[in-house]
Amino acid sequence: MASARGGAQHPRSTNRRGDGDAILDPYRGLSLLAAAALLLSSPVRAEKWEVMPTLGMVETYSDNISLAQDSLKRSDWVTQVIPSISVRTTGPRFRFDATYAPEILYYAETRIDNNVLQRGNAIVNAELSERLFFIEAGGRVDQYNVSLQGPLTANNVNLTGNRATAATSFISPYVQYDFGSAFRGEARFTYSKWRSDDPLVLANNDANRVNLRLLSGPAFKALTWNVQYRREAIDYETGQETLTDVFTADVRRLLTSTVALLGQAGYEKYDSGFPGAADEGARWSAGFEWSPTPRTRLVTTAGKRFFGDTYGLDFTHRTRITTWRASYGEDVTTARAQFFLPGSGNTASALDPLFVAQFPDPVARQRAVEQFIAQRGFPPVLNAPVNFFTDQMFLTKSALATAAIMGVQHTVIANAFADHRRLLFAGAVQVGTGDFALSNAIRQTGASLAWNWRLTARNAWNLGAAFTRREYLDTHQVDDLVVYRMGFTRQFQPKISGSISYRRQNNDSTQIGANYTENAGIATLRVEF
Repeated sequence: MASARGGAQHPRSTNRRGDGDAILDPYRGLSLLAAAALLLSSPVRAEKWEVMPTLGMVETYSDNISLAQDSLKRSDWVTQVIPSISVRTTGPRFRFDATYAPEILYYAETRIDNNVLQRGNAIVNAELSERLFFIEAGGRVDQYNVSLQGPLTANNVNLTGNRATAATSFISPYVQYDFGSAFRGEARFTYSKWRSDDPLVLANNDANRVNLRLLSGPAFKALTWNVQYRREAIDYETGQETLTDVFTADVRRLLTSTVALLGQAGYEKYDSGFPGAADEGARWSAGFEWSPTPRTRLVTTAGKRFFGDTYGLDFTHRTRITTWRASYGEDVTTARAQFFLPGSGNTASALDPLFVAQFPDPVARQRAVEQFIAQRGFPPVLNAPVNFFTDQMFLTKSALATAAIMGVQHTVIANAFADHRRLLFAGAVQVGTGDFALSNAIRQTGASLAWNWRLTARNAWNLGAAFTRREYLDTHQVDDLVVYRMGFTRQFQPKISGSISYRRQNNDSTQIGANYTENAGIATLRVEF
């Protein structure tokens, strides 16, 4: 069944994590684009440039380097050298933020697996003509898990054969114009690319997207409105082309200074490029918004779309030492689109609200959060659903809850998620279906907890646990992955820190041969210059 529909039933036999030219072309293009943006914005002086080089060294011992079943596991020592440089600037009409941090890996036992992995991201925004013409561009290159069927890992040390290097890049010029105080118009065009060194399931692709928007201006107070149209065409190297057309009109009516009614109506159409694999229909929703204080906001909606009833929720609350967030949404999307979105399990995004009062400038706050995470030994990402590779459209229903508490000695971050993905056109003949070849509906649920105890001004203790369940609803296959971490971090000098930690992973699956355990010890050293 899997081979007939393009799915991957078993882990890959080799790690496809290379950094070939096909992967880096979009990233090189982004560098050229950033340089061009700098030249175009030369008449506009940025406030300041901030350059921060760092060097990280990590030594890992794993008793199951490939996350294989116990009868096949083997141990190895791995050395990682991670040089990094971050460049940032923020001005009234120009912003640039880029980080390049390649990973150099050396294996003591399996030297054939020695590798250099490209990792980095960049974003540039420029106002080329005052209050009229703008340009935004960005890109990212990183390593990702390809399939839920293979061993899953959040690092590049484990040789699972189930990770691939993928690069995204985009350029988006747009025009904004204010028609007096009555309304504002915006027209945006976006060209984006997605490339990977494992294009068997999710083929390399390009996309063109047009966004048109008309929204109310300052003259509208109690009643505001927003009309949008979006059309996107994705061209895959396999010859497949998917089309998305969405038109929506939104209205917001203030009842009091803190309560507003919300309404939306529109029409949407999706075409996956296969015969009989298209659907369309009207959409509507209604709800309310409650903002009792600048630190608290609740939005909830309910409505109807072509696939059935639909609901939405967005809640945020912040105090001096805590931040709370809960959200729920339903939408038709693709794995490709998810790669262009910020990660839902990002540790920095969970901590960012706690630094707003102390660091109102976004660039300074970003650096402060990153330093806090590195010095305290927090994992860079929290537990989150895996965006497995597939070139098919699917309906996703996602819920996420995050809480963070930062005291003088203790900092705790907790999150929980539920992600349900259903193949949109299950009856069509398709290739590149990926994990949907096993089941048209896949559910991922999980939770994680990270606790940091600041023992002294220089020493900190970390403890963390994460649980993820993956369910294939059509075949009743269930996989449970539990990860435990604990470690000790020390700040030797203001710019030198180190840590030692222990990690244990255990995967329990109803699939024969998919169980595995790992014990790993990790020592790190980080130097800022």
